[in-house]
Amino acid sequence: MPPGLLSLDGPGATEPAVAGAKAASLASARRLGLPALPGLVLPVDASRAAVLAASTTLATGGTGAARPAALRTRLPRRTDSALRAAVTALGGRVIVRSSSPLEADHRWSGAFCSVCEVGPGDAGTAVRACWASAFAPDPLGRAEACGVRADELALAVLIQPELTPKRVGSPGSWTAPCASRP
Repeated sequence: MPPGLLSLDGPGATEPAVAGAKAASLASARRLGLPALPGLVLPVDASRAAVLAASTTLATGGTGAARPAALRTRLPRRTDSALRAAVTALGGRVIVRSSSPLEADHRWSGAFCSVCEVGPGDAGTAVRACWASAFAPDPLGRAEACGVRADELALAVLIQPELTPKRVGSPGSWTAPCASRP
């Protein structure tokens, strides 16, 4: 296990305060034997510096300055190396998904971003993009409506293998024959 990351199958992964609600739900599903992709979680605590930088900047520069402040937050070298190793271990192409403790509340559904087609060299940028997404106008509006301060918008990040569909497009339409008419 890369240092600083939690396996969905490991201790702490079922705790929304640690892994965020999305990752905690998937970890619980895996423990119950339900089908869920494997994954690794960068815990909520890892987002603290980015959230502090963005929330401090938000007060003086607005959302247009807050998101870049989160994006500029440097990951510790050890975390960056762990993310690269995690992406490689999960097949080399992953989806990086936000997982906030707030997402247990349906009002937060779809508030934060996911980044697709992430390779080992892009993992750190994808993580920071998830953190920065908390400071877009929509999540900040939800936060205000829910009584959540900007500095409380901590996010874990879930890293899972990205699935590539064998077929794409719409399923089309079909009709079943009717055995009788009313």
